[in-house]
Amino acid sequence: MRKKIIKWLQSKFHFVIRNDADLKESFIYKLSNFKFILISFIILFSFFTISFYLSTTALRYWFDPRFVEQLANQQVINLSETVDSLIIESINKDNYINNIKSILQGKENDNNFSNTLDDISIDTLSKKNLTSESNSIDSIFRKQFEESNNNYFNNNIENNFDDILNLNLFSPVSSGIVSSKYDVSKKHYGIDILCGKDEPIKAIADGTIILSSWTKDSGYIISIYHSNNLVSIYKHNSKLLRNVGDNVSSGDIIAIIGNTGELSSGPHLHLELWFNGKSINPSQFVSF
Repeated sequence: MRKKIIKWLQSKFHFVIRNDADLKESFIYKLSNFKFILISFIILFSFFTISFYLSTTALRYWFDPRFVEQLANQQVINLSETVDSLIIESINKDNYINNIKSILQGKENDNNFSNTLDDISIDTLSKKNLTSESNSIDSIFRKQFEESNNNYFNNNIENNFDDILNLNLFSPVSSGIVSSKYDVSKKHYGIDILCGKDEPIKAIADGTIILSSWTKDSGYIISIYHSNNLVSIYKHNSKLLRNVGDNVSSGDIIAIIGNTGELSSGPHLHLELWFNGKSINPSQFVSF
């Protein structure tokens, strides 16, 4: 049986091409069964290899009729995921802005401000003036700080110290005297700075105005959201020079020193810093 197979494979044939006019042989090729099988295999392998290559490269757009449909389906999926992520981001930003408004107006809210700050960073805010009649401007900040039962420096600030120091905070006034220091035990979550009349107040760092309004306790108040979840608040101003949503740079004039609000006893600036929803001592980060 084996000899018959070998003999069959070695059997030779002549592949002849003749001229139709005079029947002269134009081409002769000797071909055995083995060569025929080998050549057929090479041709088929090459065909399938080229077909596979074309179907898996950029050329498949022309060679694979399913590619266009698959590409369209993938684009629809990608767009759907993008829309979903944008909706979630929009909702988170809306929640963040509403929390900021509630906190700075002294209103209660159901959302966790600290978590929102950790998850969201904002580039722009709605240019809508905020007003508050009788509630304290920082009651929510203070409530959250008091309920933590710890000074902020005993929690996470050591791990994020560089986040604040890297901002290179600018002094809000050209000259002044600190008349009242930061004192958590007295619920004084900022410092008071005595300055000359009509002294301009400057932004301590780049950021976005998130409050420019008036409250009964703090008078004319302006607040800036900076990078790294830092918020600066400037109270008792006589005049506000920036609106909500304005982007400011470090050193830009944002207000004029004043004596407005029921909690003010004379012309001065009350400056507060809040980092990740926690009160911090401005004197440790700003030189006056």
